[in-house]
Amino acid sequence: MLRRINFIENVGRFEKALPTQNVRFEKCTFFFGENGWGKSTIADILRSLTLGDPGIIVGRKTLAGGPDQKISLQLDSGRANFEGGSWNGAQPRAAVFDSLFVNDNVYSGDTVSADHLRRQYGLVVGEKGVKLVRQIVALDGENTENNKNIRALEAELTAGLRGIGPSAMSLSAFEALEDNPDIDTAIADKQAEVSRAAKSKELKAAAGSSAFPLPSEPATFEAALNQTVEGIAADAVEAVRSHVAAHECAKPAEPGLETWLEQGLPFKAEDTCPFCGQELRDRSLLEAYSRFFSEAYRKLAENVQKLRQICQRYSNGEFRTAAEQGSKSNKKQFEYWREAADIDAPATIDLEALISGMERAAAEMDSALQAKAANLTVALDMERLGAAVYAWTSARAAIESANAALVEYNRKVDAVKTTVDTEQLERLTNELKALQAQKHRLEAEIISKVTNLQTKRQRKGEIAKEKAKLRDELTTHGKTITESLGNRINAYLERLNAGFRIDYKEPDYRGKEPAASYRILINEVPVSPRASGDTTGAPSFRNTLSAGDKSVLALALFLAQCNADPDLGETIIVLDDPFTSLDNFRRQFTAIEIRRICDRAKQTIVLSHDKGFLRLLWDKIDQKLIKSFALQTGAPGVTTITPYDIPGSTQPRHVTERMKIEEFIEGEPHELSYIRSRLRTVCEDFYRKADPGLFGEAATLDQIIRALNDAHNDHPFKGALEDLKDINAYSRVENHAEINGDPYGDTNPDELRGFCSLVLGLTRGM
Repeated sequence: MLRRINFIENVGRFEKALPTQNVRFEKCTFFFGENGWGKSTIADILRSLTLGDPGIIVGRKTLAGGPDQKISLQLDSGRANFEGGSWNGAQPRAAVFDSLFVNDNVYSGDTVSADHLRRQYGLVVGEKGVKLVRQIVALDGENTENNKNIRALEAELTAGLRGIGPSAMSLSAFEALEDNPDIDTAIADKQAEVSRAAKSKELKAAAGSSAFPLPSEPATFEAALNQTVEGIAADAVEAVRSHVAAHECAKPAEPGLETWLEQGLPFKAEDTCPFCGQELRDRSLLEAYSRFFSEAYRKLAENVQKLRQICQRYSNGEFRTAAEQGSKSNKKQFEYWREAADIDAPATIDLEALISGMERAAAEMDSALQAKAANLTVALDMERLGAAVYAWTSARAAIESANAALVEYNRKVDAVKTTVDTEQLERLTNELKALQAQKHRLEAEIISKVTNLQTKRQRKGEIAKEKAKLRDELTTHGKTITESLGNRINAYLERLNAGFRIDYKEPDYRGKEPAASYRILINEVPVSPRASGDTTGAPSFRNTLSAGDKSVLALALFLAQCNADPDLGETIIVLDDPFTSLDNFRRQFTAIEIRRICDRAKQTIVLSHDKGFLRLLWDKIDQKLIKSFALQTGAPGVTTITPYDIPGSTQPRHVTERMKIEEFIEGEPHELSYIRSRLRTVCEDFYRKADPGLFGEAATLDQIIRALNDAHNDHPFKGALEDLKDINAYSRVENHAEINGDPYGDTNPDELRGFCSLVLGLTRGM
């Protein structure tokens, strides 16, 4: 049990809270405190302690208070201390009913949210159900992390496999690979097979030999040199030849006079010569030129020029370059195929002699063609070209023979290629990769990763089974609890004279965490506590239940949960103003239920601002089990936790005296001397009851001041000493004979109001 609050500093309303003497809590402990004087702070302190949640305290730091929050509680099992932002020491089991309980677990304002139902489920199913839920949530978290690790390991292993093994090998096949003590020998043998197969593929792609460029037929040149142009009129031939002969040069210039004439004809004019520009009177020569340079003449000229270009390719080395490059390339291929397939090279030819002969023959042929171009209509004497034509013909025959040998050689190469199996390489390569993957699988790092992966996969299956088992257990437990809980809640609702009951359903297991599920039945018409959209025109939690009904529902849920708790005998029950919005009948019921809880719970603590309700509890509970205290002032900046006389505080005289002072401050007409005398009696009554061990039951204000003067400096009322001396000096004139020169002799209403405010401030919480 909680036996004592040693001190509270900078938490909520308590800048500093200290107990007076003789403060020891009992099985039933009542606290009286005015609204705003720290009752909910005490409830939150006990909630924070039992939940082990220091954030509740940190969030309630006193505004403009000191830097440090400190709490010290004395329990049967030892001290519980809050300091430095955390709890240490004893941790009791407690259940707290207050506005926060309602807002967290039942409703907020007029709304029941999904969070309310989830938290309510945890509350309803108790520690066993919450433990099961937490185990399931923990398994979900573990499963998420486990799956993340599985994916990471699979990705690592797959990436390594893709760089080594065959593309068709799956990760599962890789994991199943077994040890092979001769793996290195197997890999070496397979690499040799792959090399041979790779050679076959190379053979398939290798080129054969290339043929030499073949010179034109010699007959082509002979035909052009012997050709004349038929159909030219004799007079035209005579005219052109006479003209050319008349202008013959000692050294004929290119391209020759015939050609010059032919090129000039397109520039002819009707009345002037295209060559000299003089006026023409006799056009016979021009007409002879036109007949001479016919279409046949132009074709022969073009043919001669083409043949000259062929000859020039030999002169400028084009033929030599092509032939030498082809020969060089063929030599490489001959060497390759001799080594790769044992194919002998064809017989060699004297390429240099052949090329040189061709170049000389081409030069002679070009010279003849040049002469032919100068006079196309005259056939040349071929005897002087006999040696050149023979050399050309011989060289061409040699090249033809060499090319034929190359064709035969290529036929042998192609025969070898047809025997090559390119698909064998792919198969052997995959077999080699499979062996390399097997070796990779047996590396220490990979063995560790695969073992880790398989362990995590196994754990994944175990998690699924554990989760299913826990889910079944939670479902059974939740169903049992909610069915019996619904009956208990309805029993409380009936006794509280509620105009509704609830239909508590099996929990809703959708989502990550289960949630409570129930309907409100009003005249057997179900109303869902959850609302979506605009519910203005439809029955809802907001418009079907009054504020009192909602409070009744929250209280019934808490009482049903407490009475269903198998560990209630080890639990401190804390109720902070449990009768809010309840009428007198329901207050009586609440008092009866609190009495029943007092009988069963480890300890019951009730905090209330209503003296009448505390008197109601006092009258119903065995008074030997009760200790009552008040949250009072007594000194500036200090809240005191003092013994509180519930029967005495509810007596009419005590209430009346303090009320008269309050009425006077508010402007009610009262006799000044009466109010002045009550200042003393109210203070005496307050301090006697606040610390009867120090002051005694009949202590006068003088005696109270002397006792405080001698008390230790840590006494919570020490700070009120000077104010009490002033009040004592001011109020004694109404209780003693007149003293000459007493500054307080006359009663000034304004001054009296000041002292009244001082007394009320010191004695708050009576």
